Amino acid sequence: MTDEVLITIIGAGAVGCAIANEISGVVDGDIVVIEKNSQINGENQSSRNSGVIHAGIYYPDDIGPLKARLCVEGNRLLYEFCRANSVPFSKCGKLVVATNELEEEYLEDVRRISEKNEVPGVELIDKSRIKKLEPNISGKSALYVPTSGIIEATSFVNTLYRQAESKGVIFLTGNKVTDIMPDGKGECFKLSLESINQTEKFSTRILINSAGLFSDEIARLLNPESPYIIDPIKGESAKFYSFKRNNINLSGMSIYPVPFGYLPNGERLNVRFAEFSELFKKNKVTKSVGVHISPSFDFSGGKYVTGNTFIVGPAYSKPQNKEDYKPFRELNYYLENVTPFFPGLKLDDLSLHQAGVRAKLRGSYDFVIERDNIAPGCINLVGIESPGLTSSLAIAKLVKKVVKEMV
Repeated sequence: MTDEVLITIIGAGAVGCAIANEISGVVDGDIVVIEKNSQINGENQSSRNSGVIHAGIYYPDDIGPLKARLCVEGNRLLYEFCRANSVPFSKCGKLVVATNELEEEYLEDVRRISEKNEVPGVELIDKSRIKKLEPNISGKSALYVPTSGIIEATSFVNTLYRQAESKGVIFLTGNKVTDIMPDGKGECFKLSLESINQTEKFSTRILINSAGLFSDEIARLLNPESPYIIDPIKGESAKFYSFKRNNINLSGMSIYPVPFGYLPNGERLNVRFAEFSELFKKNKVTKSVGVHISPSFDFSGGKYVTGNTFIVGPAYSKPQNKEDYKPFRELNYYLENVTPFFPGLKLDDLSLHQAGVRAKLRGSYDFVIERDNIAPGCINLVGIESPGLTSSLAIAKLVKKVVKEMV
């Protein structure tokens, strides 16, 4: 690697690797990706999630225009990419289930957002149709969302990484960025890296901050006045095996409750939709899709297959730090949250699965994708939480447009 490169990307998760792959071959100069973990394996947010491919039904375009647009576009691009590159996926569909009249108020809002965002194929269905699709699910009504699915996230990240590397992108793993020094105009940057064995310095003309949970810290290395603050949110999950009994057998769809407001301690706020809407607009509560059930991949016969393992989660709590994956929720919590729409599940069916931490941006609902105000040579991507995995390929195309204006 030379002492000066054209573009440096910090972070090699799904979004960082997608950007690297998208811009490689369209710019005349070296591209370097810096990853603090020892390998490109979708660590942190990119692998510690349910692997759901979201359809775009949750994101109101008045307060989350990037999420609304990029999720729907990313959904389409992701399926195309998976088919073309043999990345394991299942377009299994989703039911968003309302169990009472209060929940139907929230469900109607999801239907409205789906229509506004032009999510294809969404249907409002009644109790009898729910039973035809999933006999063991109980609900008063539901939205059927055919474009939802699941992806094997680690395979996706690894495929992006291999493709980008084959096009000449340089990946520096096990390296932590310790300092970023812009020139006087903020149009070139000197980076200091630290690994186990050595320190290194080099210059880059364009800097792309795609550091996920640590994107706020990277932004402050460059600009101490940066306003971004990530408030990490831990999400844990449990699992069960649907073959154990007939009354917990599922066809393979994702089953979601209606999205509700959640307090900082992870507890659900049970209020009328109008009251929640006002609190949400004032950033006083978090909107969450809630504890849901999703199929997952089993590795069998040398390949990934959708099997009998289902994930239940996430159960939210406040972590001690950005890498706090210690279990906090008891199994009872998962059971209590899914029993209203999945009554056959029992406590002894459940076991703990994994935990992840989301990069929730304080004071903002939407993704932030913008050039730094004092160092315009830097593009910050901050608060790229869910649906970041689904949106990753669309995010990469948006960043490519910005980069092409800069080179």
